[in-house]
Amino acid sequence: MNNTDPTSFQSILAGVQKLREENGGNESQPQIQKPPANKAQINVPPTNEGKQHVINSFNQQRPSFQYDNTNNQQNGKRQRQDQGLGKTVLVNTTQKENPLLDNLKNTNWRYVTSKGGSKIYYDYLIKGRSVLFLTLSYHKLYADYITRRMAPLSKDDNNILIFVVDGTNSEEAINDITKMCMFNGFTFLVAFNFEQAAKYIEYLNAA
Repeated sequence: MNNTDPTSFQSILAGVQKLREENGGNESQPQIQKPPANKAQINVPPTNEGKQHVINSFNQQRPSFQYDNTNNQQNGKRQRQDQGLGKTVLVNTTQKENPLLDNLKNTNWRYVTSKGGSKIYYDYLIKGRSVLFLTLSYHKLYADYITRRMAPLSKDDNNILIFVVDGTNSEEAINDITKMCMFNGFTFLVAFNFEQAAKYIEYLNAA
């Protein structure tokens, strides 16, 4: 009769010992396969999953996208048309006696005049920019002239004043006119003869 308690740890050890004696001490132990000692030796096939491409200053790539080029084509066509119209400088007929026109040889220009209720406030119109003309001698005679001429154009900040220094003692006048241009949206261009003034117009029309 077996008086061992099958639930006690001593009974389990006695059972194991008995099995070993019955098998002559040659009981084969289960072989447990151990993992490789060095995990770095495991060959893992390369994969592109989760791979991050390094972008630096030498290989920067802009994201590609599709867009509708219709508006760009229309804008380009409109721009070419505007440039074609702007090739001719419009000259107010009030400038007919201006010596500047004798030096305006490298650009196309034509006279325009005020008609009916359509008043022309510029002296020259260059690619949509209103240009006023003034000389030092005239400014000394009529100091309020340029103020009145600027007033109707001051709502736009893309205007130009060409000022010809045709006399001496111009510093005070230039300082005053500079302030007028700043507060009325005018770019102030100073010339020291009529030929230089004409060059300004040619450059503005060619730019």
